Amino acid sequence: MSGHTVRKAVATLTAALTLAAAGVLGSAGTASAASCYGGESYFSSDNHYFPESSSGRFTTTSRCGDINVRIINNIATPSRKVKVCFYPSSRPSYCQSNYTTVYGGSWAVVADDALDGTKFRLRFEDNWVQGYVAA
Repeated sequence: MSGHTVRKAVATLTAALTLAAAGVLGSAGTASAASCYGGESYFSSDNHYFPESSSGRFTTTSRCGDINVRIINNIATPSRKVKVCFYPSSRPSYCQSNYTTVYGGSWAVVADDALDGTKFRLRFEDNWVQGYVAA
C-alpha cells in the first residue's frame, strides 16, 4: 500500500467514526428528551395557578433535569408567561422572580436543574391556559 492510499484510508475511517459518534450522541439526546416528555402531564386552568388547589403540587422526577412547559391553547394568544413556585419541605415556599415566555406548541424550560422530588406549581400571568408540564 502506498503512503497516499494509507492516508486516504485513515481519513475515511476517521470521518466515518466521527459521523458514527455524532449519531450516537445525537440519538442519546433525543432519547433523553423523549423520556422526559413521555412523562408529561396535561393541565387546563382558568386560574393563574396550576394545580389550582393551594395544596396541589407537581413533583419533579429523575426523567427530566428541568421543569418544562408546552402551551397548546395559543390561537388567540401565541404565548403565555409562566413562573414556577417551589414548595420545599425544609423552608418557606417561594416563586421565581421573573416570568418565562412560552410560545405555543414548543417545549420551553421554565426552571433548570430542578432537584428530584421538588414540589412545585405553575403561576401564569394570564388566566385560562392549557398545556403540558414535564419535570
